[in-house]
Amino acid sequence: MHQTPRQQSTREIVIDSARIRDLPAVARIQREAFRRGLAYSPVALGVLWLLPAATFLVARDAGTGEVLGNLISDRHRGNTRIVNIAVALAARRQGIGRQLIRELDACCPEGDVVLSVETENVTAQRLYEQEGFVRTAMLRDYYGPGHHGYTMKKSRRAGPASVTAP
Repeated sequence: MHQTPRQQSTREIVIDSARIRDLPAVARIQREAFRRGLAYSPVALGVLWLLPAATFLVARDAGTGEVLGNLISDRHRGNTRIVNIAVALAARRQGIGRQLIRELDACCPEGDVVLSVETENVTAQRLYEQEGFVRTAMLRDYYGPGHHGYTMKKSRRAGPASVTAP
């Protein structure tokens, strides 16, 4: 895991593996970032943290240690799947999501990277596109009735991206 501080805006950020003591802060960020029913509960975060196949990263302020964001991924069909990414409201638009994605690329280089995103979340889609992701499928009602999503994929191996197999 890379633990070198990174400068973005005026804040130095360190990306590293989540610790059990980080989970309450991650749960708070989840409640800020997602509407009711989509945010992971503290119990669900604990289960994800314990899974050996999961990669659970946090972005923290290098000076204060405050957790500012998280990224949770796993391995699925030979790819790296981003299950969840969230940044605290007060820390958004500072490049933290981008740093989390790039750290995932560095620590999980095998296969393509896939994720799902709500169609309404245009800001996140722009970030993902800037990081090399393309839309591969539409997911009707994926986030609840009337809340559609897209599957997005970042190809990291030779050959065209598949629309049918993330």
